[in-house]
Amino acid sequence: MNYLCLFLSVAFNVSSYLVYKSIAHKQHDFSWSVIFIFGLILGAINVYLFIKALQSINLSIAYPIFSGACLALMMILSHVIFGEKISGLNIIGTIVIFVGIVLLSY
Repeated sequence: MNYLCLFLSVAFNVSSYLVYKSIAHKQHDFSWSVIFIFGLILGAINVYLFIKALQSINLSIAYPIFSGACLALMMILSHVIFGEKISGLNIIGTIVIFVGIVLLSY
């Protein structure tokens, strides 16, 4: 259950930032505010789930996993949803981060 909370936290964190990206260039009107508040709610759920995960996972393990998973998922989804480019260096950097997470976890 603890790692489920951690990975759900990743999903809600990435979702909140995708929401923010979707409104980044829009006019700040009522609909923008509603979408922004939705992003804040997703972010709050992320924090709640991350705290639940920390009840049984060491921070020194949970945070690198959280950060690396968020980075990789954000890179993939921003490419799929917004057409952002993924370079070879992005992929190499992500691999290095994952190797680092594995090394930190032992």
